[in-house]
Amino acid sequence: MLIVGAGCAGLSLAWHLVERGLGGRRLLLVDPRTEYGRDRTWCFWNVVEHPFEDLVTKRWSRWRVRHDGPWVERSADGLRYEHLPSDAFYDRALARLRAEPGVELRLGTSAGEIVEHADGVRVETSGGTLRAPIAFDSRPPPRRAASRPGRDVAFLQHFEGWQIEADRDAFDPTVATLMDFAVPQEHGVHFFYVLPYGPRRALVEATWFGTEVPGDAVYETALVRYIRESLGVNEWRITDREAGVIPMSAEPMPIRLSERVYRIGLGGGMAKPSTGYAFQAIQTFSEGMAARLDHDTLPEPPTPRTPFQLFQDRVFLSYLSRHTSRMPATLVGLFEQVEPKLLARFLSDRSSPTNALEVMAAMPIRAMTAETLRSYRLWLR
Repeated sequence: MLIVGAGCAGLSLAWHLVERGLGGRRLLLVDPRTEYGRDRTWCFWNVVEHPFEDLVTKRWSRWRVRHDGPWVERSADGLRYEHLPSDAFYDRALARLRAEPGVELRLGTSAGEIVEHADGVRVETSGGTLRAPIAFDSRPPPRRAASRPGRDVAFLQHFEGWQIEADRDAFDPTVATLMDFAVPQEHGVHFFYVLPYGPRRALVEATWFGTEVPGDAVYETALVRYIRESLGVNEWRITDREAGVIPMSAEPMPIRLSERVYRIGLGGGMAKPSTGYAFQAIQTFSEGMAARLDHDTLPEPPTPRTPFQLFQDRVFLSYLSRHTSRMPATLVGLFEQVEPKLLARFLSDRSSPTNALEVMAAMPIRAMTAETLRSYRLWLR
């Protein structure tokens, strides 16, 4: 088996395949990077079990959001917002894979298009031609927001974060700031995300929902302004950086591209369209896919989310595209009106249809009803 791209999705699938014994097959992973580091942070509520729970380095029992009013702070018994650094995940996964005789990892190897033929696949790489009976492509999709005219709405969630160390105590490490919309709304819907690790250490992230990714200067200007004006920190040291672009589209992303080629990760629709959360979905999918490969050579893949969940995201994104200026107030209103455990499960794709409708009911009823009817008609086309 061949996995092209050894990031979160590729390593996760390989991990779960190894956990099931690989079924006597060999596994090859290729990736253009030559080394791994902390290139991103994964955060989520503790509503889904996964095999990397012991790598969580920080848990917050309280979280808050705001728009143009006071902070809305929430918590619930047993519910935690958790932080898992990518370098810890990479180290764990790589150590496990490198200890497995049937697994080979080729770093510093770039790959071209995966071509299927009668009894396998072929891909040209910088290290030569590779052949395998089956391939998984975990490379990210193009950085663009694409919508099918008249049907689907798409945004990009793009961000840059700085892990900083302030020269004085400036953070409350017991509460995470999930969305602070009380900033200039430039270049799209804009908010800040702040994860405090201690009184002087935090991840400060500038995030936008929009259709275009701005230049680096926009991120730096926004981050400096927020750290100085909103956090009141004049002197700090940047200890790490991370950035990313996550597609937010309810348009179906097929996992199975052909009989022997599968797309996984963000390109396979693992990120929840309305939020961008992906880590837990990747783990659930990888476990399910490994189980199916254990019983079938070319199985049908699991679906990351149900048609109803996709429909919800389509309605939500359609509403936001038509009422973009209402987006900050709408999102803050969900945290204010919806019971925390219910909202956490909804945002993590773990709510029932009945509970999901309860969440949607907390949004503007007339506008949401119109978007539901509109999306339903488009869904039937």
